[in-house]
Parts: sequence; C-alpha cells; structure tokens
Amino acid sequence: MKIILMLVMLALGGCMSDDTSSPSTAAGPAAASAVARYQVTDVDRAVRFYTEHLGFALDMQAGAEFAVVSRGDLHLLLSGPGSSGARPMPDGRAQVAGGWNRVVLYVDDFDALVERLRAAGTPFRNDIERGTGGAQIQIEDPDGNPVELHEASEGATSAAAGPAATSAVVRYQVTDVDGAVGFYTEHLGFALDMQAGAEFAAVSRGDLHLLLSGPGSSGARPMPDGRAQVAGGWNRVVLYVDDFDALIERLRAAGTPFRNDIERGTGGAQIQIEDPDGNPVELHEASEG
Repeated sequence: MKIILMLVMLALGGCMSDDTSSPSTAAGPAAASAVARYQVTDVDRAVRFYTEHLGFALDMQAGAEFAVVSRGDLHLLLSGPGSSGARPMPDGRAQVAGGWNRVVLYVDDFDALVERLRAAGTPFRNDIERGTGGAQIQIEDPDGNPVELHEASEGATSAAAGPAATSAVVRYQVTDVDGAVGFYTEHLGFALDMQAGAEFAAVSRGDLHLLLSGPGSSGARPMPDGRAQVAGGWNRVVLYVDDFDALIERLRAAGTPFRNDIERGTGGAQIQIEDPDGNPVELHEASEG
C-alpha cells in the first residue's frame, strides 16, 4: 500500500504525460487522506526545513522537482519548478509561494520549539497569541509559505490530550463563515464539526480538518506590521474524488470559479477551483491501477 501511495504522489508531483485518467480513486489509498500543496523553489532545502525543524518525515522525492513529507495525518506536497503542480495558469499567472493559507501544527514543546526556530533564523510573521484556545504563532518556511504552530489550552497537560495533536489541519481565511460552510459541506463532501457564530467554523473530510476563520477570529487578526490575512494565494488542499467529471459539471452549474482547465496524464486528472472567498482547492482523480 505504501508503494502505491508513493506512485500516486510521484504522479501528482510532475511526471504526468498525455495519457487519460481512470474513473476512480479507489485504486489509490489517498481518497480520504489529508493533503496540502506548497510551492517551493528549492525542493532539497524545503525537505530539510520540514524534516529537521518541524518533525516531518520524507516519504518520497523526485529529484529537484517534487517531494512528499508527512507528519501524522498530514501529507505535504512540495512542488518545485518543473512539476505539474507548479505549472502556470492558462492566463499566464505563476503559482508562487506565500499567501495566508497554511497548515497548522500542534506541538507539545511550543515555547522551546519557538526558541529553537528563532535560533535557526526562521522568519516569524507575528508574536505569540495566547488565549482560551491556547497559544499560536506563524512562521515561514524558506520560500515564505506560512506554518502556524499551536499549543493546546490549559486543561490539557499535553497537546496529545487533545484530538488534533497529529491531525492534519489547514486554516483558510473567509469573509462569510456561513457561506463557506455551505460551500464545503454542500459541494465538496465536508462535514460541519463545529461553528462559533460568524467568526469561525471547523469542517472535515476524511483525515483533513479545515479551519474557516472569519472576521474577528484570532486566526484572522492582522499582523503586527498591519498586514491583513486575506483569502486566496496558491497554497491549497488537495481532494481526491471518485466522480471527478461529474463533480466538475455540478460545480460549473453552481457557478464555481475554475482557475485552470483539466490536466490529464499518467498521474490522473487534476483541476483547481476556488471557494466563495477565492481560496484554491485542487480536485484530483487518480490514474488507473
């Protein structure tokens, strides 16, 4: 099964040809896996950062084009120059690193890890935010992709006591929490786990937990230099679906924005859509076998 996963991930990374895809992701193990994609300029450097500083394991690497690292339930695709996941859009827009869409890592040794990262020269976007939900801070990887570190609130002696210690969590910025919840639950098969009025909601699909941070939530506060956290960017979740073509037709009928056309190859088929706030979501159908 791990070999199959590696083949699927390799195909996702950039070894796509002009072959057609299969009708189902059932052949691959990742239909309900939690996957996010980051754009990087130096794959080796990105792999070192995530494995040496943030506790990820290297699952596979395809030279300078692509790598997959994982931490608990989260699989992070590192797309370098030349990979299919980094190709420009039909209108010429380049997929670049950065933005505000980010993975959230729960850690036990929060303060100690922050100190180690500072000593290593890691860029920090903000100061530690502490509150009833615990403590959180944003760092940047070598390409400027954000990573949010989070420590569980008091009442849990360890992050492991909470449900998300090794869960796969991604945070998106939204302007209308109700509208975002409706989109993800009605169109993309997510379940609503909890909602706090108009400020915040958490939805999930398989291993993936998606935090929807609305205006007023702690995860949407401006940075110390005044920069606002906004939706969009190129960091994105990847959803594996069985009914790829049918889902695309339903989304088009619902007026969902599409960033590009379907890309088909030996790795299957993939396409990028946008949620109501412009956050990207990559839909993927695995190849046959």
